[in-house]
Amino acid sequence: MTAELRDRLHSYAEKAIREAAWHTSWNDPDTDFEDAIHRWLDTVLDGPVAEQLTGLVAQLHPHAASDALGQKLLALTVPGIPDVYQGTELWDDSLVDPDNRRPVDYAARRTALKTLAHPKIRVVTTALRLRRSRPESFRHGGYVPVLASGDASDHVVAFRRGWECQDILVAVTRWTVRLEETGWGNTVVPLPDGSWTDTLSGATASGPTSAAELFADLPVVLLERNRD
Repeated sequence: MTAELRDRLHSYAEKAIREAAWHTSWNDPDTDFEDAIHRWLDTVLDGPVAEQLTGLVAQLHPHAASDALGQKLLALTVPGIPDVYQGTELWDDSLVDPDNRRPVDYAARRTALKTLAHPKIRVVTTALRLRRSRPESFRHGGYVPVLASGDASDHVVAFRRGWECQDILVAVTRWTVRLEETGWGNTVVPLPDGSWTDTLSGATASGPTSAAELFADLPVVLLERNRD
Protein backbone atom coordinates (compact mmCIF):
# COMPACT_ATOMS: atom_id res chain seq x y z
CA MET A 1 0.00 0.00 0.00
CA THR A 2 1.68 3.20 -1.17
CA ALA A 3 1.09 6.54 0.49
CA GLU A 4 -0.36 7.85 -2.77
CA LEU A 5 -2.94 5.06 -3.01
CA ARG A 6 -3.86 5.49 0.66
CA ASP A 7 -4.51 9.20 0.09
CA ARG A 8 -6.63 8.42 -2.96
CA LEU A 9 -8.75 5.96 -1.00
CA HIS A 10 -9.26 8.45 1.81
CA SER A 11 -10.32 11.12 -0.67
CA TYR A 12 -12.77 8.69 -2.23
CA ALA A 13 -14.20 7.73 1.16
CA GLU A 14 -14.71 11.37 2.07
CA LYS A 15 -16.48 12.09 -1.20
CA ALA A 16 -18.67 9.00 -0.88
CA ILE A 17 -19.90 9.69 2.65
CA ARG A 18 -20.45 13.39 2.01
CA GLU A 19 -22.45 12.76 -1.14
CA ALA A 20 -24.48 10.05 0.59
CA ALA A 21 -25.51 12.88 2.96
CA TRP A 22 -26.62 10.57 5.77
CA HIS A 23 -24.21 11.55 8.54
CA THR A 24 -22.15 14.24 6.85
CA SER A 25 -22.32 16.38 3.71
CA TRP A 26 -20.44 19.00 1.75
CA ASN A 27 -22.60 21.75 3.19
CA ASP A 28 -22.60 20.45 6.76
CA PRO A 29 -19.58 18.21 7.35
CA ASP A 30 -19.47 16.18 10.56
CA THR A 31 -15.76 16.04 11.31
CA ASP A 32 -16.15 13.51 14.14
CA PHE A 33 -17.97 11.07 11.87
CA GLU A 34 -15.50 11.60 9.04
CA ASP A 35 -12.52 11.10 11.36
CA ALA A 36 -14.06 7.81 12.49
CA ILE A 37 -14.41 6.68 8.88
CA HIS A 38 -10.79 7.57 8.12
CA ARG A 39 -9.60 5.67 11.20
CA TRP A 40 -11.66 2.65 10.16
CA LEU A 41 -10.19 2.77 6.66
CA ASP A 42 -6.65 2.87 8.03
CA THR A 43 -7.49 -0.07 10.28
CA VAL A 44 -8.62 -2.06 7.26
CA LEU A 45 -5.59 -1.10 5.18
CA ASP A 46 -3.12 -1.86 7.97
CA GLY A 47 -4.86 -4.89 9.45
CA PRO A 48 -4.83 -8.62 8.64
CA VAL A 49 -7.66 -8.28 6.11
CA ALA A 50 -5.33 -6.24 3.89
CA GLU A 51 -3.45 -9.39 2.91
CA GLN A 52 -6.71 -11.08 1.94
CA LEU A 53 -7.75 -8.06 -0.11
CA THR A 54 -4.38 -8.05 -1.87
CA GLY A 55 -4.82 -11.72 -2.72
CA LEU A 56 -8.34 -11.09 -4.00
CA VAL A 57 -7.16 -8.24 -6.22
CA ALA A 58 -4.39 -10.42 -7.66
CA GLN A 59 -6.88 -13.22 -8.30
CA LEU A 60 -9.38 -10.96 -10.04
CA HIS A 61 -6.89 -8.87 -12.03
CA PRO A 62 -6.72 -11.07 -15.16
CA HIS A 63 -10.51 -11.21 -15.28
CA ALA A 64 -10.78 -7.44 -14.89
CA ALA A 65 -8.21 -7.01 -17.65
CA SER A 66 -10.22 -9.31 -19.92
CA ASP A 67 -13.39 -7.32 -19.23
CA ALA A 68 -11.57 -4.05 -19.89
CA LEU A 69 -10.35 -5.26 -23.29
CA GLY A 70 -13.76 -6.61 -24.21
CA GLN A 71 -15.60 -3.46 -23.20
CA LYS A 72 -13.14 -1.25 -25.04
CA LEU A 73 -13.26 -3.26 -28.26
CA LEU A 74 -17.05 -3.32 -28.15
CA ALA A 75 -17.17 0.43 -27.58
CA LEU A 76 -14.96 0.97 -30.63
CA THR A 77 -16.79 -1.38 -33.00
CA VAL A 78 -20.52 -1.53 -32.19
CA PRO A 79 -22.87 0.86 -34.04
CA GLY A 80 -22.49 4.40 -32.79
CA ILE A 81 -19.72 6.90 -32.21
CA PRO A 82 -16.92 5.67 -29.91
CA ASP A 83 -15.51 7.79 -27.13
CA VAL A 84 -11.99 7.39 -25.74
CA TYR A 85 -11.06 9.38 -22.65
CA GLN A 86 -7.48 10.58 -22.67
CA GLY A 87 -5.38 8.56 -20.27
CA THR A 88 -7.50 5.42 -20.53
CA GLU A 89 -5.51 3.93 -23.40
CA LEU A 90 -3.72 1.82 -20.76
CA TRP A 91 -5.11 0.14 -17.63
CA ASP A 92 -6.91 2.74 -15.55
CA ASP A 93 -7.64 2.10 -11.88
CA SER A 94 -9.08 5.54 -11.20
CA LEU A 95 -11.85 6.03 -8.70
CA VAL A 96 -14.54 8.66 -9.20
CA ASP A 97 -13.65 12.32 -9.61
CA PRO A 98 -11.44 13.97 -8.69
CA ASP A 99 -9.29 10.81 -8.72
CA ASN A 100 -9.95 10.34 -12.43
CA ARG A 101 -8.65 13.84 -13.13
CA ARG A 102 -5.06 13.09 -12.23
CA PRO A 103 -2.41 14.18 -14.76
CA VAL A 104 -2.00 11.84 -17.73
CA ASP A 105 1.43 10.28 -18.24
CA TYR A 106 1.74 11.09 -21.93
CA ALA A 107 5.36 9.94 -22.09
CA ALA A 108 4.36 6.42 -21.04
CA ARG A 109 1.65 6.36 -23.69
CA ARG A 110 4.01 7.55 -26.42
CA THR A 111 6.38 4.75 -25.46
CA ALA A 112 3.57 2.19 -25.45
CA LEU A 113 2.49 3.32 -28.92
CA LYS A 114 5.89 2.41 -30.35
CA THR A 115 5.61 -1.29 -29.53
CA LEU A 116 1.90 -1.88 -28.90
CA ALA A 117 2.98 -4.52 -26.41
CA HIS A 118 0.38 -3.38 -23.90
CA PRO A 119 -2.86 -5.16 -24.83
CA LYS A 120 -5.22 -2.26 -24.20
CA ILE A 121 -3.38 0.33 -26.26
CA ARG A 122 -3.05 -2.34 -28.96
CA VAL A 123 -6.83 -2.76 -28.99
CA VAL A 124 -7.47 1.00 -29.02
CA THR A 125 -4.90 1.75 -31.72
CA THR A 126 -5.79 -1.16 -33.98
CA ALA A 127 -9.53 -0.56 -33.81
CA LEU A 128 -9.18 3.15 -34.49
CA ARG A 129 -6.87 2.51 -37.44
CA LEU A 130 -9.35 0.02 -38.86
CA ARG A 131 -12.16 2.55 -38.49
CA ARG A 132 -10.04 5.14 -40.28
CA SER A 133 -9.16 2.82 -43.16
CA ARG A 134 -12.71 1.52 -43.58
CA PRO A 135 -15.03 4.34 -42.52
CA GLU A 136 -18.07 3.09 -44.46
CA SER A 137 -17.93 -0.26 -42.68
CA PHE A 138 -18.59 1.49 -39.39
CA ARG A 139 -20.43 4.64 -40.44
CA HIS A 140 -23.12 2.94 -42.50
CA GLY A 141 -22.21 -0.73 -42.15
CA GLY A 142 -24.61 -3.32 -40.84
CA TYR A 143 -24.52 -5.27 -37.59
CA VAL A 144 -24.98 -9.04 -37.79
CA PRO A 145 -24.73 -11.19 -34.62
CA VAL A 146 -22.48 -14.24 -34.77
CA LEU A 147 -23.52 -17.09 -32.47
CA ALA A 148 -20.92 -19.45 -31.04
CA SER A 149 -21.79 -23.08 -30.36
CA GLY A 150 -20.60 -25.53 -27.75
CA ASP A 151 -20.41 -25.89 -23.98
CA ALA A 152 -19.04 -22.38 -23.32
CA SER A 153 -20.87 -20.52 -26.10
CA ASP A 154 -22.41 -18.12 -23.58
CA HIS A 155 -18.92 -16.79 -22.91
CA VAL A 156 -18.60 -15.35 -26.44
CA VAL A 157 -20.10 -12.11 -27.75
CA ALA A 158 -19.50 -11.80 -31.49
CA PHE A 159 -20.82 -9.89 -34.47
CA ARG A 160 -19.96 -8.78 -37.99
CA ARG A 161 -19.75 -5.22 -39.27
CA GLY A 162 -19.33 -3.90 -42.74
CA TRP A 163 -20.81 -2.23 -45.77
CA GLU A 164 -22.61 -4.70 -48.07
CA CYS A 165 -20.58 -7.80 -47.19
CA GLN A 166 -19.84 -7.44 -43.43
CA ASP A 167 -16.16 -8.38 -43.72
CA ILE A 168 -15.18 -7.34 -40.19
CA LEU A 169 -15.83 -9.73 -37.31
CA VAL A 170 -15.50 -8.86 -33.63
CA ALA A 171 -15.49 -11.45 -30.85
CA VAL A 172 -14.89 -10.92 -27.13
CA THR A 173 -14.80 -13.16 -24.09
CA ARG A 174 -17.06 -12.62 -21.09
CA TRP A 175 -17.68 -14.14 -17.63
CA THR A 176 -14.11 -15.38 -17.40
CA VAL A 177 -14.20 -16.33 -13.72
CA ARG A 178 -16.58 -19.17 -14.53
CA LEU A 179 -14.79 -19.86 -17.82
CA GLU A 180 -11.53 -20.41 -15.94
CA GLU A 181 -13.20 -23.32 -14.15
CA THR A 182 -14.72 -25.00 -17.22
CA GLY A 183 -12.46 -24.05 -20.12
CA TRP A 184 -13.60 -23.61 -23.71
CA GLY A 185 -14.13 -27.30 -24.34
CA ASN A 186 -15.87 -27.85 -27.67
CA THR A 187 -16.87 -24.19 -28.16
CA VAL A 188 -16.65 -23.04 -31.77
CA VAL A 189 -17.04 -19.63 -33.41
CA PRO A 190 -18.34 -19.93 -37.00
CA LEU A 191 -16.32 -17.70 -39.31
CA PRO A 192 -18.04 -16.89 -42.62
CA ASP A 193 -16.55 -17.89 -45.98
CA GLY A 194 -13.02 -16.82 -46.68
CA SER A 195 -9.79 -16.42 -44.76
CA TRP A 196 -9.74 -14.02 -41.80
CA THR A 197 -6.83 -12.24 -40.12
CA ASP A 198 -6.89 -11.04 -36.54
CA THR A 199 -5.65 -7.46 -36.82
CA LEU A 200 -4.59 -7.59 -33.16
CA SER A 201 -2.30 -10.61 -33.40
CA GLY A 202 -1.77 -11.35 -37.09
CA ALA A 203 -3.14 -14.88 -36.71
CA THR A 204 -5.30 -16.25 -39.52
CA ALA A 205 -8.33 -18.52 -39.36
CA SER A 206 -11.17 -19.77 -41.53
CA GLY A 207 -14.39 -21.70 -41.14
CA PRO A 208 -15.60 -22.99 -37.77
CA THR A 209 -12.78 -22.13 -35.36
CA SER A 210 -12.37 -23.34 -31.80
CA ALA A 211 -12.68 -20.59 -29.23
CA ALA A 212 -9.52 -21.83 -27.55
CA GLU A 213 -7.61 -21.23 -30.78
CA LEU A 214 -9.34 -17.96 -31.58
CA PHE A 215 -8.59 -16.44 -28.16
CA ALA A 216 -5.12 -17.93 -27.75
CA ASP A 217 -3.38 -14.53 -27.80
CA LEU A 218 -5.94 -12.17 -26.26
CA PRO A 219 -9.48 -12.58 -24.89
CA VAL A 220 -10.67 -10.48 -27.85
CA VAL A 221 -10.21 -10.61 -31.63
CA LEU A 222 -10.78 -8.07 -34.38
CA LEU A 223 -10.93 -10.05 -37.60
CA GLU A 224 -10.82 -8.70 -41.12
CA ARG A 225 -11.65 -10.87 -44.11
CA ASN A 226 -8.67 -11.21 -46.43
CA ARG A 227 -9.17 -9.81 -49.89
CA ASP A 228 -8.16 -12.29 -52.58
